[in-house]
Amino acid sequence: MLREIKRAIIILLSNKRVAHMPISPVNPSTITKKDVGKVSCTLDLQTFLPYRMYFLGAQMAKAGHDLPELLKEMEVNIGEREWRVISILGAYGGLTNSNVANLLQADVATISRAVKILKSLRYVDTLNSRKDKRKLLIFLTKSGAELYDKITPKRIETGEMIDSCFSNDELSTLHHLLNKLERHLKHMENELESEWI
Repeated sequence: MLREIKRAIIILLSNKRVAHMPISPVNPSTITKKDVGKVSCTLDLQTFLPYRMYFLGAQMAKAGHDLPELLKEMEVNIGEREWRVISILGAYGGLTNSNVANLLQADVATISRAVKILKSLRYVDTLNSRKDKRKLLIFLTKSGAELYDKITPKRIETGEMIDSCFSNDELSTLHHLLNKLERHLKHMENELESEWI
């Protein structure tokens, strides 16, 4: 109920209804003036790129062969986090835990939890580094490779369904722009992390 009230307040204050935001009926008489805050700076979510990318990512995750449904249908007892690790290892081969974390934009602890589950199910195995005890080399086992080969064609099919709304030229332009954005974000990250004045 509180979520619906907050949503209604946002819409009342902005006097704009976002097309894709479903609104639950809320009785406006239950909202008092003291409950309503007024913002001085509005954010147009339809032109705010971080929101658009997040929203499109969430929509794409549900499009075509929905991953949780696909895993359930194939009677695979892993979650999306574990599948992401398998998909990265299937695409790149054996990687260190920090490489996997970097490619998935996750922290090493999250990857370690996923690897622990995958190792217990015998989908991955690991080798310890002689130089650094925190470092692991993670790789798919035969069972992990078989699982990857079973699910990946469906994921490729989903990707093709999503891509089908673009012409070849548009898709090429989109990838060019995404690569440009990725380089820019990496540059921004490096600038922010710079320790030197």
